[in-house]
Amino acid sequence: MFNFQLFRLSFAGKVGELLLYNFVCTLAFGPEKQSQTGLGRKIHHMSDANTPPAVNIAALIDDGDWAGYQKLIVALAALAFIVDGLANHVLGLAIPALIADWGEQRDAFAKVAALSMAGVGIGAVCGGALGDRFGRRFGLILSIAVFGAATLVATLAVNTHQLMWIRFIDGLALGAAIPNGAALVSEFTPAKRRPIAIALGMVFIPVGGFLSGVLGSFVLPVLGWKGLFLIAGALSMGVSALLFAALPESPRFLSRCKDRRKELLTVLRRCKYEIADDAELIDEEATTASASVKELFGAGIRRDTLALWIAFFFCLLGAYAVFSWVPTMLSERGFNLAQTSAGMTAYNLGGCIGGVFSGWIIISIGTRNISYIIGVGGVLSALLLAILPLDPRAGLLVPAIALVVMGVFSAGLHNLVYTLAATIYPPTVKATGVGAAAGLGRLGAVASSFAGTIALTAGGSTGYFVLIAVSTMISVTAAAFVSRQIPPNREPGGTPLFAKTPALERN
Repeated sequence: MFNFQLFRLSFAGKVGELLLYNFVCTLAFGPEKQSQTGLGRKIHHMSDANTPPAVNIAALIDDGDWAGYQKLIVALAALAFIVDGLANHVLGLAIPALIADWGEQRDAFAKVAALSMAGVGIGAVCGGALGDRFGRRFGLILSIAVFGAATLVATLAVNTHQLMWIRFIDGLALGAAIPNGAALVSEFTPAKRRPIAIALGMVFIPVGGFLSGVLGSFVLPVLGWKGLFLIAGALSMGVSALLFAALPESPRFLSRCKDRRKELLTVLRRCKYEIADDAELIDEEATTASASVKELFGAGIRRDTLALWIAFFFCLLGAYAVFSWVPTMLSERGFNLAQTSAGMTAYNLGGCIGGVFSGWIIISIGTRNISYIIGVGGVLSALLLAILPLDPRAGLLVPAIALVVMGVFSAGLHNLVYTLAATIYPPTVKATGVGAAAGLGRLGAVASSFAGTIALTAGGSTGYFVLIAVSTMISVTAAAFVSRQIPPNREPGGTPLFAKTPALERN
């Protein structure tokens, strides 16, 4: 009988790997030298002469090499993050055009943005739990399909009330995608490469934002806001279909599903592990951890959970204050639609730069040290924008450069908190832990919808950028208080790498 599941995995391993392997290798470290033992890579097993070998999935992946198929997963997740960033940014870009088209005031869209962010927060928490229960692949693909469809339906809205509820549904799915994508990348990647993999995946969220700015500068003047929503929705639906055909399920999740053993073996062998057909496949972490949200508040991790939630809240408050109100602020200062989109493009270009390099810097100097750098750089760049004159007659070049710099540190902060969240939790609650932190962060995004317009009304652009500076400082301070930090590389000389089984640095 034809087995579609194995056909899908074979498709991902053969066709998808040929298309995307070199792309991810270039972004990361180049072709990885595979350590070989006999016919394949070293496996971690425990057995005696009378029992089948027992393979510990957690140790197998954590201590192994980063094979091409595993890099392919990062590339597929990156596509998901691109359309997530694209769909998430289109509202902020479209607000100036919607104000002109519908004759609404700026404050009317604060509710639209707020409910959208509330949906993202709820979706992050529920989507993470959904992924822990039914699989990361299922949660990610469903999320992208739903927010793609909702973005298409938004073209039919005729007032802010309709748009508000459409964007709420859109937000639910946007929020659910990120924790499942982050958990999938984390669980396919060796421990020593995990910060790089997460950074490479997450950097494509600002890439999506960057593309939305480029797209908006061309589409908005010609096709208007409906054309922008239509293109973003169609791209999301296309990526959802691609992932349905090519994306495998996480081996850490499959190890808990006894009826999916054949699928698990296929995935592991695509990662170049040679495993006997009769091997007992176990995940010691999944076996010993309690699959409950209470694990987030267990002994030794309660402080980290609370600190992460604060860090996420203020990280996303500052970021979404930019996403939601920079185009409108520039428009009210007299800049045209193409220039307002260019402002967002500049910010997201900085985000792409910061996202890529933050992963390597985390490995070199550790998460706590990079939090200090992000704090100083992020605050100073925001304060610089607070004192810069924003006048169309003076041009957009200097503000755009400052927005690039602020975007670098904003993306670095974003990657920092997601890397910490994806590192400190056991696999049974990893997506739940990431989702809960991201969900609390989305409350900050909801608050940004009102805080941004209040700051603009009370203090203009100066008050607005001071708000972002304060948010950045609080976020990095909270991140520094997380006890289970990724330590800096302490090995003298050589390429900065984690030890084979890295211990988390604790206060």
